[in-house]
Amino acid sequence: MSKDKPRNKQKDISEIAKEAGLLIPVFVTSEIWDNWITPDQKSKEEGGNEKSRATDLINGFLYYMRVHRQTSKSNLIYFPAKFKKNGEEQTLQVMSYLGPLDENDNRPCITIMTPEEYEAETVQ
Repeated sequence: MSKDKPRNKQKDISEIAKEAGLLIPVFVTSEIWDNWITPDQKSKEEGGNEKSRATDLINGFLYYMRVHRQTSKSNLIYFPAKFKKNGEEQTLQVMSYLGPLDENDNRPCITIMTPEEYEAETVQ
């Protein structure tokens, strides 16, 4: 995935993920960062910030990763993520992709994106 989507179009949230216990790099696409993790004005007024929203996303991922690991060996995990937008809780369907850091570095990393982003990248 990383060779298809340059890292400069993704946000590195590895430090937040590390605090939650993940030891490999974690990235989110700019779509998720800009439209869901970055809080809108109403969410900011209610105390929302990027770190807390990214932490909620990672914690949701960790839960579904544990469940998924028991039943599947796929490197794709689909899961719902809840975010407040305009004062209302909304659910976004997201997915994680476990793959190499980039085409020259086979160390593993996780990229969290929407299923539509993944489909757009793999259809090309």
